Amino acid sequence: MSAPQSTLPDHAVAEFSSRRPQLRGDVRFSFQEHGGRPSYVLEDVAKRKYFQVGLPEYHFLRSLDGTRTVRELLGRSARVSGQAALGESQAQSILRWAIDHELLESENVDQDDRRGQHAVDQEKKRPKQILQEVLFLKLPLGNPDPFLHLANRWLGWIAAPWFFVVWLVVVLGASYQMAVHWRPFMESAGGAILPDNWLLLIITFSLLKLIHELGHGIVAKRFKVPVPEWGVRLLAFISPLTYVDASASWRLTTRWPRICVAGAGMYVELLVAAITVFVWVETDPGLINTLAYNSIFAASVVTVLFNANPLMRFDGYYILSDLLQIPNLAMKGQRMMGWFGKKYLLGMKDEILPQTIAERGWVIGTYGFAASIWKVVIWVGIMSMASSLFKGAGIVIVFAALMGSVISTVKRFFTFLGSSLGRLNPKVASLRIAGFAALIILPFILIPVSPSPKMATVVHHPEKAVMRVESPGFVTEVLCHNGQAVNEGEVLVKLENRIKTAELSQLELDVRKSETQSRRWFDEGHIASYQSELENLKALEKRLESTRELVETLEIRAPIAGIVHGDHIGNLLGRFLQAGDTVVTVIPNDPPELLVTIGEDEIDAVRRRRDDGIKVHLRGHGAEVSAKLDRLEARATTALPHLALGAISGGPLALRQRATMQSDRKRGLARERFPAGDGGGAMGLGNDSDEEALAGQELVRPRIIAHAIVDGDESAFANLKEGEWGYAKLTGGQQYRLGEWVYDKMAGWVKRQFDRARNASA
Repeated sequence: MSAPQSTLPDHAVAEFSSRRPQLRGDVRFSFQEHGGRPSYVLEDVAKRKYFQVGLPEYHFLRSLDGTRTVRELLGRSARVSGQAALGESQAQSILRWAIDHELLESENVDQDDRRGQHAVDQEKKRPKQILQEVLFLKLPLGNPDPFLHLANRWLGWIAAPWFFVVWLVVVLGASYQMAVHWRPFMESAGGAILPDNWLLLIITFSLLKLIHELGHGIVAKRFKVPVPEWGVRLLAFISPLTYVDASASWRLTTRWPRICVAGAGMYVELLVAAITVFVWVETDPGLINTLAYNSIFAASVVTVLFNANPLMRFDGYYILSDLLQIPNLAMKGQRMMGWFGKKYLLGMKDEILPQTIAERGWVIGTYGFAASIWKVVIWVGIMSMASSLFKGAGIVIVFAALMGSVISTVKRFFTFLGSSLGRLNPKVASLRIAGFAALIILPFILIPVSPSPKMATVVHHPEKAVMRVESPGFVTEVLCHNGQAVNEGEVLVKLENRIKTAELSQLELDVRKSETQSRRWFDEGHIASYQSELENLKALEKRLESTRELVETLEIRAPIAGIVHGDHIGNLLGRFLQAGDTVVTVIPNDPPELLVTIGEDEIDAVRRRRDDGIKVHLRGHGAEVSAKLDRLEARATTALPHLALGAISGGPLALRQRATMQSDRKRGLARERFPAGDGGGAMGLGNDSDEEALAGQELVRPRIIAHAIVDGDESAFANLKEGEWGYAKLTGGQQYRLGEWVYDKMAGWVKRQFDRARNASA
């Protein structure tokens, strides 16, 4: 129970000690035990509301029978409970709370006045409540109990212990399949969020949430818990979230059944997602495959971010609360944060933390802090989503929500200050508030920043030579190793192809026979036969030359001097290689260049400051690399310039399935200049499987490619390896204060949203 802390006189409960309040007859109590401490769940049957109260509060509320005064009840409590008895201020707080929640029979003016004041207070909060109702629109769909009774009869076995074993086997099997097919799964991630897939994704998501809530309902019925309502919530008019009212599970006396009810939705949803993993693996691209992938995507992302997240009051929160045996964890976390602020921010040294919170203060405090941070993150996310509604006109909703929050917070703060003047030292509180404000504001005033786009960058050797098999064969000798320096023309790998060798010998024999036959026809004067044999000889010589060239390629030689690189050189011996397979890559001793990728909204800033130079921090390198921008490509491209930058290789750039590969324009300039065939493997070294993956991928957002030259002598680039990636930032430039930069960014974002809304309405 959350009881107000104020002990000031309240007209609505004035002279309450002489009153004879009576608890409503339809209020029920259920006993529970948390961490060895007894507690009770108070159930308001008429309104389907539940409250958790401690043992002293339970005894006091239960004794409100309308025949005894509050003074008599307090005296009885002192005799029975001793030091644990309720005091007058505590009883007043409980009584005020009971009146506010309409738990008492309305038989006197005081209670009516109190309810009237409570209604006035609620009306003041109405604008904020309306906004919440708009962003979290609730659409009840009636009482599902009859349907759940039937569903429990046919599907109740999902809560049986033996089915958990089946569930575990299926989920583990699906996890193995996901591990095996992780790369194609990640390659398809970009396509899942494309606008073309939104309708299917929303339909899949809605069905999954329906199954999720059905799981809650079935398991609740298995434990004889009534489910009086279910329905749909529309998050910011976009995302449908189904719900069932299984709050009656609070009346269950032990925690494990409550945990089962809370986790049932995720339990069933993960089973469906696991089954669709097998469907996705076994089906070819098409509608069924897409629906299966959407199911996996929606179940994993949404379940982790929302349902399983204990920082939001969904399934994960109730499971954690029961596992920790801390009822009302969120409320206690908020009270802990409030106590900390009052005691250390406002200097209210007499602020006392309730014993039930103080005993596990570090757990509750940690949860309260984390939940507060997450609440801000979610609020920002929802506001960002709302701002894009109605083609940008949703910015009005965001502005109204922001102003409402600021006004409400300031009003509550000054109301609290006004009610706490007797306990508050204004001088101490002012100094501490000023110090706290300074800690927040001063960094925005004092910290200088030189804003620069953060540009994904990769080391690239444009002159590198990728050695590929031209004639298939078995590897018989490997004459190099990774990192070895080689000269131009040096043999690196030898292959054997007995069929081609035998074909070459046969062609040599056929050529000699044809030469002999042609001379004979000439000597005998058969000119026509001689000319015909000459034509045959020319064809044989051409085939001989072509075959000899293929056989010669069985000795793979370095076309340039440099350093040998290859991920699988040690495993080549004895393998059969097909034509086109990559063997090794030779990196020249020349300085590498840096490929810098720039977003379209950042290119103007880069062009203005291209002479400033750049600083590049590569992963695995402690020191920054200085470089100069050499040239910028003329147009943006969706082609991935280097495989090491793609998400499928662990890089920073998001990819999606390529829509078409028919047009050079859609392939993009960077794709033409840096094709996968030039050695773009996972480390830019020509790994065939990675090049095959690249062929069907493109960037989610177009980017412009810039070429940069490393500053300094050979020592500046001696340790740079092909495919190493990091981020580049422009150096120098105009200095701003952090506050100015943040203001400019926010003002620019707001302006773009208003421009978007204005253009949409034009």
